[in-house]
Amino acid sequence: MSDMVKITLAHPIGVHTCRQLGIEEAEHPVGAELALHREQAHRLVSAGYVKDANPSDFASVQAAMRPVKSKPPAAKPSTSSTPAS
Repeated sequence: MSDMVKITLAHPIGVHTCRQLGIEEAEHPVGAELALHREQAHRLVSAGYVKDANPSDFASVQAAMRPVKSKPPAAKPSTSSTPAS
């Protein structure tokens, strides 16, 4: 299971609040999608900032925290020494 999740904000978050919550310090508007470590996302859920996540409803929290899919490793360039025609 990925340790990173994506959430959507229900309320805007300013720089000061970001600092308090331990996330990237920036202005985040309503509807912004953030990719965070699961622990950081739980902090935002507890503070009421995550769209469709009711802190007292486990299923809604799980649905609101979508796993971030890891990217497959980049293909290595071919080292073929065949000259181009």
